[in-house]
Amino acid sequence: MQCGRTMAAAFVLTIAGLVLCLSGFAEENKDFVPGEDSGFYYTIKKGDTLWDLSQKFYNSEWDWPGLWEMNQEIKNPHWIYPGRKIRIFLKEKAALAPETAKAEEVKQESPPENIIPSFSFSEMDRIGFIKEKADPDLGSVIRDQDGKIIMSSNDIIYITPSGKGTLIPGNLYHVFSVSPVERKAKDGNFSGVRHLLHARIEILEHKTTYATAKVVKAYREIREGNLIMAYNKREPVLTVDENPSPVKAKILCSEDDNIIINDHRIAFIDVGSALVRPGQIYSVMRGIGSAGKSLWPENSKDQVKFDPVTAGKLIVLHTEAVSSTVMILSSKYEINPGDIIN
Repeated sequence: MQCGRTMAAAFVLTIAGLVLCLSGFAEENKDFVPGEDSGFYYTIKKGDTLWDLSQKFYNSEWDWPGLWEMNQEIKNPHWIYPGRKIRIFLKEKAALAPETAKAEEVKQESPPENIIPSFSFSEMDRIGFIKEKADPDLGSVIRDQDGKIIMSSNDIIYITPSGKGTLIPGNLYHVFSVSPVERKAKDGNFSGVRHLLHARIEILEHKTTYATAKVVKAYREIREGNLIMAYNKREPVLTVDENPSPVKAKILCSEDDNIIINDHRIAFIDVGSALVRPGQIYSVMRGIGSAGKSLWPENSKDQVKFDPVTAGKLIVLHTEAVSSTVMILSSKYEINPGDIIN
């Protein structure tokens, strides 16, 4: 009897170990899924190799180990398959010495192939925006079913309809808040209304004087008085344009009014859909001594005006008429409201 129990236990452990191994293998071979994962990616075409892609993206075939390291589901760098999406990284192109540049021009008989990467941002639906005026609301949050002051995911909330639209049971909506954005500058003033998205909700019931909803996903805390708007799903995958036409723009602020807007933070710039489009990448420039950081007192005779330096890179995620929502991709120096976009 004891022997039978031992064999059964060993069998269970063997099966459990096999399940763990298989689950680990599946996780190890997880592919990059645009829209669910965030980052830059490229779709492999017939005839591509990691060496060729390294040369095309980075002007050096010897950067291929970096591509391989970022895509651990590729078991053999000699074998990559058309249609598969791989992660890529974007970096500054190194400046060539004049002699090297001339040699490259002579060697290059035909122009390089234009490789167009894409950018995937899984949280595209939750980013805020700035409009000239506040969007009309469909209602406002009264309270949580359990009387919580701060509401979050899976909570049931009560909403007072505004009468400006219909809250339809089964449909998704956004909880949002608004705040003014003002910027006074010598080259012109900016005035708009920032819309911050707090949560995605689903309407459960619509009574005569109120509606109930479930918080499907909270992005930030929900409080009494927060407003309701229709849920608009945004395209999470953008075609990248690394060389857009220059624009004259500045950073207005970040979503959360951070003094320093560092990597991966969401911010807003003061140009809109007439001049920029989603997927465009720009440099963030700052003059030494700009943004209130003078190196000497204003009345000093030793003041020197320096050329702007590149502080970082950003990508445009969403555009409105008067502004655009951007993400800081990378930063060499601190980035602040008022810094210039080039």
